[in-house]
Formats: sequence, C-alpha cells, structure tokens
Amino acid sequence: MTVKKNIPLLLFLLVSTWMDALWAQEMVPPRDLYTPQQMEMIEEQKLTIKNNRDVFRNSLSEEQKNLLKNASLSLKERQQELMKTLSAEQKQVLKGNRESVRRLRETFSKSLTEKQKSELKLRKQNLQERKNKLKDYKSGFDGRRDKLKEKKQNIKDRAKKIKKSK
Repeated sequence: MTVKKNIPLLLFLLVSTWMDALWAQEMVPPRDLYTPQQMEMIEEQKLTIKNNRDVFRNSLSEEQKNLLKNASLSLKERQQELMKTLSAEQKQVLKGNRESVRRLRETFSKSLTEKQKSELKLRKQNLQERKNKLKDYKSGFDGRRDKLKEKKQNIKDRAKKIKKSK
C-alpha cells in the first residue's frame, strides 16, 4: 500500500528532476559561452572601468565628495549638482573614460560569433521576462493581491455576521 501512495510523489520528483536538467541545459554559463580571449577582454574591461573610476574619484575635491554623500538629494540630483561643479579637466577625464570603455565594448562585440550573439540575446530576453514577472508580482498587477485582500475581507464580514446572529 505504501508503494501505491508514493507513486505520485516519485513521478513528481522524476518529472521535476527532468525539467531541471532541461532548464540547466538551456542556460550556458558565461565561462562556457565565451572564448578565453573574450574572457580576458571582459577582465580587461572590468579593470579599466575600475581604474578609471579610481582616477576620477581621486580628482574630486572634498566639496564634491560631500555633494555625493548628501543623502537629502536623490541620486539624479546629486549627479546633476556634481556635474555643475566639475572642472574642465575632470570633464575631460570622464569623457576619456567613456571613450575607452566604448572602444573596449566595440572590440568585444566584434569578436562575438553569431551563435554567441543569439545566446546573449536569448539571455537578455529571459532576464527581461523575469524582471517583468517580478515587477508584476510586486505591484499586484495579476490581481492576486487584490483577490487575497478580498478573501480576507469576506472572512471578516462572515465572522461579524456569525457574531451578530449569536
């Protein structure tokens, strides 16, 4: 008898394991997607961005650093205020930073094969879909949150009616 009761559970576990295996095959990890040269390019890009950021931060005055730490302003407002206070040299450093990163990205994108491009495009679409689902869930867009509130209110109303009738 216990075997008969466990058959649905075993079947469920088998199907879920099989689905997980299929899902894992679809998603290729980045280290398997890119060639070693491309991985080096990615690391070089990360290092360049980090170095550029450090050079820019070191060029900021105390007043400019305080502007960035000002919690009373939004992030966008802090950026706008900082941009107003930048010297010509600091603006030139930012421009150079953007150009160097842009060149590295262009070089990297030219090194991608069609298969890599299609895989990256698929990943981007999947990520966007997951973001949208999460956003919809958080906002209660699908109506689940509203239905739950309605059910809770119905239970409260029924409880009140029962108390009144007693």
